[in-house]
Amino acid sequence: MTTTIRSVTINPTDTITTHALNAASIGADIAAAIGCGMFDVVGLQDDIDLFVDDEGLINGSTLNLPATVLAHLLGRPTVIFGTAVAVRVTPDGETVGLTDAQLARIQESLAQKPDAGTVDALVESLSPFPTVVSMLRNI
Repeated sequence: MTTTIRSVTINPTDTITTHALNAASIGADIAAAIGCGMFDVVGLQDDIDLFVDDEGLINGSTLNLPATVLAHLLGRPTVIFGTAVAVRVTPDGETVGLTDAQLARIQESLAQKPDAGTVDALVESLSPFPTVVSMLRNI
């Protein structure tokens, strides 16, 4: 019996897709979904982990503004490049499928306009990208 892990893939183009990853090959499945050789984990609130391309910045991957906004909204002000995959993590550090509540939190976070405090944090994090900062100041 194959155990699947419900995840959400967040592309830089604002495309959000729910996928089932194979628990037996989770590392390979995440790397394939992200399109990278090495990935890193960004721990967010509510036991949500965001897997991202560890070399996204240096390999020319596109800025992932939706994942960057999500990370800021869920307590981790970081800038993300390339595709990201969101999953749930247990207290023991095991990667498991997102719950309905976590999936809803991700979808709601990505659908809302960031509050002023989040926009300020985004402006600071994205200061090396003046075009993006200009867009954020206009929302």
